[in-house]
Amino acid sequence: MKRIDAVIPEKNLDAVNQALHSIGVTGVTVFDASGRGKNPPEANQMGYWLYYPRFGNNKVIMVLTSDEDADKAVQCISDSAEAGKVMVTNVENLVDIRKKTKGAEAL
Repeated sequence: MKRIDAVIPEKNLDAVNQALHSIGVTGVTVFDASGRGKNPPEANQMGYWLYYPRFGNNKVIMVLTSDEDADKAVQCISDSAEAGKVMVTNVENLVDIRKKTKGAEAL
């Protein structure tokens, strides 16, 4: 099993969610995040003033998937997001508390 975490701009969340849904990803967890990278955040206009925030507003999407579907999910995220980072890590075990299942059955 794999855990895929993608840090993407907030404005791309709907496109990424729809793309993941189209390939059969049924569960997605989304977190709010703030951060900065090599490129500065976009300027915001407040009245007549331009405001340059220190940190950009981002979303972190977490997806759990089988090893076989991980590359397809990563490609889907990469194609539908305009920018960001994708991290893939191994999941040793997964437990579904409600169904009382473990491992691949818990996906």
